[in-house]
Amino acid sequence: MRNSKGHSGAILILFAVFLFAVPFALRAQDTNTNGKVNLPADGFSSNGKVSLPADGKVNLPPEDIGTGIFSTLPFKVTFNLGSGYDDNVTTTHDKHGSAFSNVNLALTYNFGSPRTQIQLETGGGYTYYWDDVSAQGVDTNNYDVSAYVRFALVHKASARLTLSTTDYVAYQTEPDFTLAAGSNQRSSNYFFTQDKFTANYLWAPRFATATSYTLGGLHYDDDNVGFYQDRWENTFGNEFRFLLSPSTTLVAEYRFQIVSYEQIARDSTTHFVLGGFDHTFNPRLNMSFRGGAEFRNYENDGDKTSPYFEGTLNYALGKQTTVAWSTRYAIEEPDVLLSQSRKTFRTGLAVKHDLTTRISGSLGAYYEHDDYQSLNQPNVFSPGFNEDSVDLAVSVRYGITRYIGVQVGYNYTDVWSDMSFREYSRNRVWGGLNLVF
Repeated sequence: MRNSKGHSGAILILFAVFLFAVPFALRAQDTNTNGKVNLPADGFSSNGKVSLPADGKVNLPPEDIGTGIFSTLPFKVTFNLGSGYDDNVTTTHDKHGSAFSNVNLALTYNFGSPRTQIQLETGGGYTYYWDDVSAQGVDTNNYDVSAYVRFALVHKASARLTLSTTDYVAYQTEPDFTLAAGSNQRSSNYFFTQDKFTANYLWAPRFATATSYTLGGLHYDDDNVGFYQDRWENTFGNEFRFLLSPSTTLVAEYRFQIVSYEQIARDSTTHFVLGGFDHTFNPRLNMSFRGGAEFRNYENDGDKTSPYFEGTLNYALGKQTTVAWSTRYAIEEPDVLLSQSRKTFRTGLAVKHDLTTRISGSLGAYYEHDDYQSLNQPNVFSPGFNEDSVDLAVSVRYGITRYIGVQVGYNYTDVWSDMSFREYSRNRVWGGLNLVF
């Protein structure tokens, strides 16, 4: 929900970083008309959300780390101005639609050298709903505000040691299927961060390790939702990597995760024992897979064991087409009060294609199946239930000139659940002006 209570501090912090980053003249990442960053389909891979690929590298486009570094303007700025109609602004079982207007700004900067690669992105958006949605008793404002900062760094400290980090900070409104966090229901504006630090060390020509630490955080403006959602996640991991062939690396991995809730008694620790591989079919196609088991201990509800797997596939068909697919099955944190955990299968596909020199299109498709576990504690019992979610996003851009274009898009979301009050569907159409510098 667009609840303004308590979010002013988060907005000030994010936009302070935003203003600091502007002088660096960032290079833009695509945004849609809700002001959210469109993460790649593997945004929820690697035991969390935003992460490096399994090889620990930031795969910046070649044109961004080559001679373009020395061009007059080594950056890109994207500005979007548009309007549309959302037939379920509150994303609840009882629909309430509204026309809306939206403005977005995104900036990105890429830098590369033989030893260091840096990618810095930031952006924000504002959406105003013309109908009085606050009259439905679920909102206090008729607007959404969002902002994000994403930073990636890879530095070759020595011939054997490579250090890297990926950091993502966002303030936005649900739902966002590109992240394995938050709820698929409209609950409240929320702050989210995922920061991963990795040290890759080459011990021998065929043997290397990748030691990592990941910090994740989630905080809602609405105290009623934050009571059972606000938390911090600390994950420590180590990969043992053996180069089987020039194109294939075998991986054995161990992770240890600590989840600490700020208010509710839902803390847990989890051990992951995984094996897998990274394989490069050709310079344009690569695949990564991890599979094994996770062993979770809850502070107040005993132990749970579950299979765990995750995989990603990336394919670049020249400069015209890119395809990214990812999937994962794991124990995740629930987004309801009376459930200790859920087992989730999620998969996502992101496709971008240049139809002609002027026309380009993108497709995002996400599916999620949630198995919420029952809660059986003294004086408290809640049955388990299943829920399925689908989210589709399609957009097309036509370039009028080198810098100016028009774009249209359609978003569809459908959630069906054993709990009928959680079901909803949503259609969102939009169009507008797109400027790229």
